[in-house]
Amino acid sequence: MSTTVPSERLAEFLWERHANPWSGWTRVFAFPVLVYAVLTRRKRLLVAAVAAIAVNPVVLPQPDDARAWTSEVIQAERYWADHGNQGALLRSLDAATLPVTVAALYAAYRRKPKSTAVLTAASMALKFAFVNALVRHYESATEGDTPTAATDAAATDSARTDASEDGPP
Repeated sequence: MSTTVPSERLAEFLWERHANPWSGWTRVFAFPVLVYAVLTRRKRLLVAAVAAIAVNPVVLPQPDDARAWTSEVIQAERYWADHGNQGALLRSLDAATLPVTVAALYAAYRRKPKSTAVLTAASMALKFAFVNALVRHYESATEGDTPTAATDAAATDSARTDASEDGPP
């Protein structure tokens, strides 16, 4: 019998699927589409973008291999959320992203294309800076705890070398 409550099982279900690289990349591209839909007043596109963001972690399967960069970002995000959102740089980048994102949406709503483009690019740049710092934080916090793609590859190469050295003379 499972001792986890339904909300924990749901969270686990969503985190696992959100680690799918397709989930990360579709969410990255969904924001500019969302902003464009607001700017151009395309209701169907707006609904599609919001729906894509909402159902994304539900419809995509858990990845077979979680070593993709976007999968590492999600693992780092989960670690950060589970361990108290520590790190001044991370909190600063996270806090800075929200007002810029809201400003981009507001500029789109006000139909200011140049401001919308600049603020959308700034929002995405801040988000990428945040996730880059997040992965670096996660890697330093878990160093030695979990194998990375680089250590997996090194182990595989080492096993191949050992196997070839064990062959007949």
